[in-house]
Amino acid sequence: MSRKVNISVDNLPDTLRGQIHGVESAIDNESLALFTDNKDVRISIENAAHGLRAYSNTFNHYDLWGRFVRSGHKKLPLEEAPKKTIITRKISEKVDGILYDGEIKITPAVVSTRKDGEDIEYLVWPSDREEKVERALIRLASKGKIVKINFKSGIQYAVVFSMNELAQELKAVGQSMPYPAIKESLEALQGSKLSFKYSATDTKNSDIDDSFYESNMNFLSSLHFSGKKGQGGNVKCVACLNAFVHNMIDNLEYKGYYFNSAQELKRGLSRWMMLRLYHLWRYAAPGKTYHFRLLSIMEKYGSIYSTDNITENKLKALRRDMTTTMKDLIEKGAISEYSITNVKDDKTGNIIDYTYEMHPSDQFCDEILTLNKHNKRIEIQGGKRIVENAVLIDEDKIEEIVEK
Repeated sequence: MSRKVNISVDNLPDTLRGQIHGVESAIDNESLALFTDNKDVRISIENAAHGLRAYSNTFNHYDLWGRFVRSGHKKLPLEEAPKKTIITRKISEKVDGILYDGEIKITPAVVSTRKDGEDIEYLVWPSDREEKVERALIRLASKGKIVKINFKSGIQYAVVFSMNELAQELKAVGQSMPYPAIKESLEALQGSKLSFKYSATDTKNSDIDDSFYESNMNFLSSLHFSGKKGQGGNVKCVACLNAFVHNMIDNLEYKGYYFNSAQELKRGLSRWMMLRLYHLWRYAAPGKTYHFRLLSIMEKYGSIYSTDNITENKLKALRRDMTTTMKDLIEKGAISEYSITNVKDDKTGNIIDYTYEMHPSDQFCDEILTLNKHNKRIEIQGGKRIVENAVLIDEDKIEEIVEK
């Protein structure tokens, strides 16, 4: 499969042409070539339950943050907007030895919809629908539909696609949407804002000082459409990725996963858990387990907040949701079994939480092994990882070799 995207300055939307100096496809740009390199991560038919699996990328800590709204308002007419529209969540994730701790704020987009011949403005919070579209968008980028655009104001990475191509990616995993819904989701991603501030602590090296970060941006930096009236799926789109994602691509801060395996799952929590396992369980092997607390994982997912009063009935409801997700993961072949341990209050003896222990399936272990090998090769090619078992020769030895 060719990674080259057939695009030039001349066939970009009018809103972009006068702003840019040039365009590079993934075949011309080293960072994008690595991001779209998926030739070594196809699992053979003998080892795959569903034949060849679709490959995509997930961004290290960014995709683990609760960036999407799971409950409450998702789309409201402006006149029905609540007093408080910005959603605040905690960030607490440990990835590759780095502990990220802080908070994230989600501001909804304002989207205009034609209804009964009248334009009505809505507040749209990025929810499960937008998460599906974003995953499909990054899947297209991972396949090679990504370019580097040299704007007069700076460089941006952008996904270049047609509405039909994005619709087909969604359809392939059972998430079919009409074109208007896909377009509104893209507009919601572009209009919704992310504000985050967090510290990054290297837990493996206490000599390294903590780093502090604070940024404000949109899910998508900008969005552009071009085509003819009534074209529908043939409408061309350019979605510019935000600066945070751009930097993660340049710094190789992403990992591969099998798009179909995660996105074919019907329930949002199951899809999110599957992606999380691909992302964090990089040492999955027979005999090794993965643990998590129910309330902690549900807070990370976005179902609850740290300030919520979790009643007995609410705790039971959360456990039912997780039980269904565990069954989904077993059916999908990610885990072979799991166990639950009660966490009780020392004073009252009441159950206040649950600890889950998951056992990986042989299939999932094989997948992770393949993905790890691929990730290691990408890091070596990108200069992030030193080749193991390399022979180090000091200067005196080099002189001896040269003299001989």
